[in-house]
Amino acid sequence: MEYLFKDVCPVINVPFNDDESINYEGINKIVDFVIKSGCKSVCLFAFNSEPHKMTLEEKKEVIKYFLNSVGGRIQTVIGLIDNSIKGVIELGLTAKEGHANGIILYPPSISCPAGEELIYYFKTVADAVDLPVMIQDNPRSTGINMSLDFIIDVYKRVPQFRYLKVECPFPTRKIRQINKITNGEIKCYSGNGGIYTIDAHKCGAWGIMPGVAICDKFVEIYNNLYSGKEDEARTIFEKILPLVWFEDQSLEFYISCEKELLCKIGVMDNVLIRRPGTVLSEPEKQELFTLYDRVK
Repeated sequence: MEYLFKDVCPVINVPFNDDESINYEGINKIVDFVIKSGCKSVCLFAFNSEPHKMTLEEKKEVIKYFLNSVGGRIQTVIGLIDNSIKGVIELGLTAKEGHANGIILYPPSISCPAGEELIYYFKTVADAVDLPVMIQDNPRSTGINMSLDFIIDVYKRVPQFRYLKVECPFPTRKIRQINKITNGEIKCYSGNGGIYTIDAHKCGAWGIMPGVAICDKFVEIYNNLYSGKEDEARTIFEKILPLVWFEDQSLEFYISCEKELLCKIGVMDNVLIRRPGTVLSEPEKQELFTLYDRVK
């Protein structure tokens, strides 16, 4: 089986105009930045992309535009977030028609299904869309805890399920356990902005899914790890860690930080996030930029 989305697969931010309409053309600059940074894959509509603040039709249009912008230059994985199975399937089929390489499924955070109901949800969508599936294990954002036994049960019953983004408590422990139980057949990713990059890699993670702003630094870390230069990789990691920790205070804070940084380096034209959201105070922006400047 060929596995995709290896190493650094950043989650893009969706740019907005002053009136909160989607700045479609701005997506091109972000995609180009990711590719120039050396990433071999990219994600749209994990939570950093603000899909939870968009209508179904907006998400479908963004998916189409994003995939056209990528144009097959790197691999693509699309998160499917909606409040109904029908809506999620529509998004998935839109992604498939645009030649996405895979989809991400999230436990619905409003109805909060568990057990057989959640497996039914995953299997129904996976069968309808029939693309490689990544599942996001992130109770902080979804409100759903997925046990190790549950994940293995899904693995046995949903053949499209090949990838897991692990953002639960003790994530690297879970990555190690899943690797052992499945003989590496479920490929795990570390999220949380890349906080656990080194440990996750040593535990067998297939990759990480950080934000965009310093994805080039994460690529450098992986290049050093593959060259047997762990000390050099750790030196870069220890330099970026204060910035990553600062950003990860909450989901909305992280989104705002990433947009501020992308505007600072000229990749985005507007820091606006859709309401309700978190706007950084001036002292917070100053600290963010100080930490970023020390990285660069």
